Amino acid sequence: MTVFRSDPISSLVLCLGILVPLALMINPVSGGEAYCDACKGETGWNAQQKLDEIGNPNAGSSEVMAGLSTAQKNRVGIWHQPLSGFQNSDGSEADVRSSNSSEQSSAPERGNKSAASVENEAIVRSPAAKKMLAPMDEISGDEILLDISDNATSHIDGSIAIPYTKFLNGTRVKSVEELEDILGGSGITSEDRVIVYGECMPCGGGPAPATFVYWLLKSLGHEDVRVLDGMVEDWQAAGGPVSQETIMLPASTYASDANSNLSADYDYVMSGRAQIVDARTALEFGEGSIPGALNYPYDLVISNNRIKDESRLESIFSFLRKDQPVVVYTNTGVKASPVWFALKLLGYDARLYTYEDYMIHEQAKKNGGALNAAA
Repeated sequence: MTVFRSDPISSLVLCLGILVPLALMINPVSGGEAYCDACKGETGWNAQQKLDEIGNPNAGSSEVMAGLSTAQKNRVGIWHQPLSGFQNSDGSEADVRSSNSSEQSSAPERGNKSAASVENEAIVRSPAAKKMLAPMDEISGDEILLDISDNATSHIDGSIAIPYTKFLNGTRVKSVEELEDILGGSGITSEDRVIVYGECMPCGGGPAPATFVYWLLKSLGHEDVRVLDGMVEDWQAAGGPVSQETIMLPASTYASDANSNLSADYDYVMSGRAQIVDARTALEFGEGSIPGALNYPYDLVISNNRIKDESRLESIFSFLRKDQPVVVYTNTGVKASPVWFALKLLGYDARLYTYEDYMIHEQAKKNGGALNAAA
């Protein structure tokens, strides 16, 4: 069922206000976020070894940065900042060890042992966090459960399903009118309480598609929307009912109220008003980034497919100022969304952007200012 807005002028304003930034959020190939480069196989080289070399001025010598996160390695190797006071995600203070030290071989083992089990068990959500992340034991049944997985075989019982790829036209976000039609046709109104969950299994799992749809709904002005604090497997492990089928709701009308303050454009990024965060992998960051960007790979904010708690996120983002906006980008914006989400959770003025849009504008400058029509 196609739902049209009664006010064509409002539709035009909405398109101009949100679709320019929205349409730039997805990229066809580079980085493979929509169809995921995480699925690619081994290429015969040691990825972890290469990651350890990035940002390390002493790579190949006797000094390496063992046991450090990517952000910590960038801090030492690229930004030439001390690690004093910088904590690991498990709360222990970071240290730089010699490659021939006996501590080096045991450090990764200790870190891997505690990161998955201790951290997930210790996650504590504040009341403010619960306004963005819905605890599984607080699901009342009055909400619309929206599964955005693109190939799920198991759903929380009573869910409706809209694969996140349905919001995309190829690899770009569809128009506001199309989004309204999809949401309304699925029985969702802008006044409904919506809980988004799901993942992209070909992408290696994780909440990125859910946080991306959360961002999209917030960009449409949806007030009462949250991301489920866990996956279907967590729900089932907690005794929640699951089903292989989803339900269908009667079609309704979805009326958006666009919020363009959640997206950034090229001029805003280049204005110097915002801190710039590159949420791609350290390898991608090392191959080229927006000048002045800091590298916080998106998986830094995730533990066992859940967003880390506020205390750990505060430690991770301790170098960012809260009194200055933050722009977060990846190639297409999908994998940037968990970092954007985590920053919003902490109260940052955060906006989503794409490296593709930056490269389009940079190329246009080389071509005399003419933007590619696809931009």
